[in-house]
Amino acid sequence: MFAGLGLFFFAMHFLGLNLKLLADQKLKKRIAKLTSTTPAGMLVGIIMIVITQSGSAAVFLLVGLVRAGMLSLRQAQPVVLGVNVGAGMIVLFLTMDIRIAVLLLIGISGITYAYGSRNREQVAGAAIGVGLLFLGLQIMREAASELESTDWFVGAVKSAAGSPLLALAAGAVLTVITQSSMAVAAVMIVFLQSGLFGVQEGVMFVYGTNVGGSVIMLLLSAHLSGVQRQVALYLVGFNFVAALFLVPLFYVETTMDVPLVVAFVSQIGDNAGTQAALAYILFNLFPLPLLLLLLSQTAGMLRALSPETKVELNSKPKYLNPPMPDQPSIAVRLVELELQRMFDLIADGFDNLRADRNIKALHESLEGVDSLCGVINETINEITSKLTLGAEDYERIDMLVRILYTTDSMRTALEGLGSDIAYLRRNTPGLTFSDSAVEGLDAILCVLMDVARAQDAHDIEVLSRLTSKEGNGTKAIRLAYLKGEGMVRTQDRSHLLSAMNYCERLIWLFGEAGTAYSNLDHSPFEIHVQEVEEPARIHRAGV
Repeated sequence: MFAGLGLFFFAMHFLGLNLKLLADQKLKKRIAKLTSTTPAGMLVGIIMIVITQSGSAAVFLLVGLVRAGMLSLRQAQPVVLGVNVGAGMIVLFLTMDIRIAVLLLIGISGITYAYGSRNREQVAGAAIGVGLLFLGLQIMREAASELESTDWFVGAVKSAAGSPLLALAAGAVLTVITQSSMAVAAVMIVFLQSGLFGVQEGVMFVYGTNVGGSVIMLLLSAHLSGVQRQVALYLVGFNFVAALFLVPLFYVETTMDVPLVVAFVSQIGDNAGTQAALAYILFNLFPLPLLLLLLSQTAGMLRALSPETKVELNSKPKYLNPPMPDQPSIAVRLVELELQRMFDLIADGFDNLRADRNIKALHESLEGVDSLCGVINETINEITSKLTLGAEDYERIDMLVRILYTTDSMRTALEGLGSDIAYLRRNTPGLTFSDSAVEGLDAILCVLMDVARAQDAHDIEVLSRLTSKEGNGTKAIRLAYLKGEGMVRTQDRSHLLSAMNYCERLIWLFGEAGTAYSNLDHSPFEIHVQEVEEPARIHRAGV
């Protein structure tokens, strides 16, 4: 059973890695189109849970789409509902013997993964993950059936017999431990089929697995914020609403002899395992009509409970939303405006490098850069392939692509600098190099942001002086490096030197971006946009 559980979690991880590689911008756009209506969104949720075999994995994929701006929270809600409905269908499906189909899937996808073409590798890897998930569950089921003859286990199970409340708690606790409500429910179905549990205990046990799944999501979302937490809380609320109604109804049925859920599943199926699977489905169907009627209201409640973070708001495209304009000059100008917003995320990254901030916030900012960079790159490809461009448009796009690649290089250098600075602060607390470097680089970035917005000749000249080899920016950081070199232990100097190299690279990249902006010809066509107010950051005086 332990081996099957290990295989299950390995398969979940392997599947997630391959799905990440598959989730490019085109795929995300297709999924966004598929979720344009509520029924279609629920169907997508069912497909996601069938592929991932894990509610948390499906929600993780969904969060990525929402954070990328491909889906709104309102579109994501039906997908979450579909995930829950699909989970119930899978539990019923797991009562069947699908071992031969699983082995065939693993064999075909494994051969394709090893000897197929490179463009099919991720698809084959995802298929292997799905097959191994089911194989892990099959192994657990077989192992669980052998536990029926173990005296100590039979005694432990019998101690919960006759106590529905204890069965509810056992289902929740085991789900939290194994991190999968479907795996726990599938194993328990075997016990029910052997007659160790009655129908009443079985119904409460599967209720407990769903509650345990909500507890897992609640624990995982404790350190999340913004839209990530919104999606997680919606899944938590789904299960809690169902439990809030169905658990009291269970006691009404058993104490007052009113035929409800237990009587219903007993009439439909004569097999205890099938009855428990039907109870699992009913649990996930019961709150569905109410939540479908209250989609807008629950979305507003979730936004109030967990407002979107600044990084999430900045990482969503503001100007590059479909449909794309037919006039090339407008489309190119919108790309330029969106590209300017990437510097806001880079600036947030520098804010998160300050001593009082958590390094985790830096990675969130960098994820926003990745997301917005992907949207811009995809839009540029669409413009060049679908619109008729003139020579000036091509020249302008060429310069914007240069700025985009330069900004992406800034993101990579900033990530490396953050890693080195975090190490130096842990091992040399009194070192002032990190603070000096962050403040100096942030000041130069502020000048670059002014250049990006206005292409003012004076700002371009100031940026050119700051980013030259003998400019004030480079000199100040080198001075901070030389001052801190004697404070750092010999084994830690490589990190200080690496941080210095990242600083010099960032200064050079700032200069390259400034040069590219200085070469942008001012288009006779101007779009007036209402600028979003940003918190004032007074660094120019220091420069």
